[in-house]
Amino acid sequence: MELWLVRHGETIVEEDGLYLPRNGLTDLGLEQAKSVAKVLSKTSFDVCYSSALLRAVQTAEVFAEMTASRFTQIEELNEIEVGSLEDAPAEFKKKVVNHQVSLDFSEFGGENPHEFSTRIVSGFKKLIADAESKDAARIVGFLHGGTIGAILDHIADRDFNYRRRPRMPNCSYTIVSKKSDREWSDWQGWCSDHLAAIT
Repeated sequence: MELWLVRHGETIVEEDGLYLPRNGLTDLGLEQAKSVAKVLSKTSFDVCYSSALLRAVQTAEVFAEMTASRFTQIEELNEIEVGSLEDAPAEFKKKVVNHQVSLDFSEFGGENPHEFSTRIVSGFKKLIADAESKDAARIVGFLHGGTIGAILDHIADRDFNYRRRPRMPNCSYTIVSKKSDREWSDWQGWCSDHLAAIT
């Protein structure tokens, strides 16, 4: 089984720099989605998935329209739940935007890293079970940087650590292969050459 994990396109941000669950793609994000869809359209996928958040759904829709594919949304694969982060102090939000805080949003009614990764693992198992029920050999998922990181840590059998890898560019992708019931290939990096011409 081969799994292609794609991060969504650039997302509309609020004035404070945060992007919220309801936010969709910018014009640049749509161009990024078209660029990665062109690359993916050269490969045949048996099944396609996305999270249920608008930015991932819109990225998946571009691919689906280009390839006449259908995709299944899995809500458990949504990015980390930030709760009422938009009501947090400005200084804290600035640190979030600049990636200077841990991914613990429990004080705002959101998730902490353990809760997030536990949910992602549950969603990932749901995705794999569904794909296996359809005898799918090649899968594509339109997801989020945090979600993909949690999946990569899970298949490597280690605790989730969002600082382990370089930040994943919008609409880049990575490919992992299932070699046995318990073993996956190692992460080899982000594929982003297709984005070079987009500014």
